[in-house]
Amino acid sequence: MPGRAPPEPPRPEPPWDSGPGPSGGRSGGTSHESPHESWPEPPRNASPQPWPGRSGGPSPQPPRESPRGLSRRASAEPPRESCPEPSRNASPQPWPERSGGPSRQPSGESPPGSSRERSGSASGKPSQERRPQAPPVPSPDRGARRGPGAARPGPEDLVRAARAAGVRDERVLEALRSVPRDAFVPRAEAGSAYRDAPVPLPHGQVTTQPSLVALMVEALGLTGGERVLEIGTGYGFQTAVLARLAGEVVSVERLPDVAGRARRRLSRAGIGNVSVSTGDGTLGVPERAPYDAVVVSAAFPEVPGPLVGQLRTGGRLVQPIGPGGREQVRQYERTPRGLVLRRTVVSARFVRLYGVHGYPPGTEP
Repeated sequence: MPGRAPPEPPRPEPPWDSGPGPSGGRSGGTSHESPHESWPEPPRNASPQPWPGRSGGPSPQPPRESPRGLSRRASAEPPRESCPEPSRNASPQPWPERSGGPSRQPSGESPPGSSRERSGSASGKPSQERRPQAPPVPSPDRGARRGPGAARPGPEDLVRAARAAGVRDERVLEALRSVPRDAFVPRAEAGSAYRDAPVPLPHGQVTTQPSLVALMVEALGLTGGERVLEIGTGYGFQTAVLARLAGEVVSVERLPDVAGRARRRLSRAGIGNVSVSTGDGTLGVPERAPYDAVVVSAAFPEVPGPLVGQLRTGGRLVQPIGPGGREQVRQYERTPRGLVLRRTVVSARFVRLYGVHGYPPGTEP
């Protein structure tokens, strides 16, 4: 055929032709294909395929030149070991980078005490166990219940309350410490005796708050030999404190049964320099006058005249001034010109003062 190259010397027949010729046939020998059949040219980067109809794999290709340094690095690396596929029943192993750590468990199963049971989390990460928290420590409260090992409340609690209220006279504080208040309150209120708070009495009356007692007694300025007139005995706690600081105490109580209880309690406490009478406190006790000091434990807008007349010149009088319920405890001094206000001791709340020179009996609010 025209255009065909001269025949070459015989050589082994390759698996495929070297390439198409100008006429579209294959060079290097007579073609056995049909004149209308042609094989597609394999792509350049494709792996060689075997000749059709011949057994055996592809013939080896000449080795390609590896990039510089690749073959050297590959030869220096040790042969990689293939990891055998774990069997289905094999126990799971820890991850190599977490040697010694907890192993992963199959899904749906958790060992006893695992983090999932402790924290309820499904993440599988170990979590810290919750430590039991200590119960909150209650703040100290004199009114709260105390444990078996705690010190019981006592007179020292009242001394601290008086100091906090502003009492500085050590004689007054010592008298407050030496009088057992639980002996001068109703039996049902004995557990509250050492709270710095009023205690209810019969007939709607109340005792005076201990720190307020200390403030009023301190304002009298007692030195030890005075005769003191007290209006409103109650159950006798303030009376007992006055008896520790003065030479003699004359006390007047409007309610007979309350006065009787006060006498018995003072007697059991061994206090002998006290006399308790029943009557109208606004009239005082003129037969025992004059007095070096007068203390009134009920409220009225002004000082009753008889009490001023029974106070000696230079003597002090302390009384809550007001309508009852919102008062100012004031300190007065008797001078030749009359009663003079010296200072306001404290603001407080008191029951009303009843009598001829006070509120009429039966007008309780």
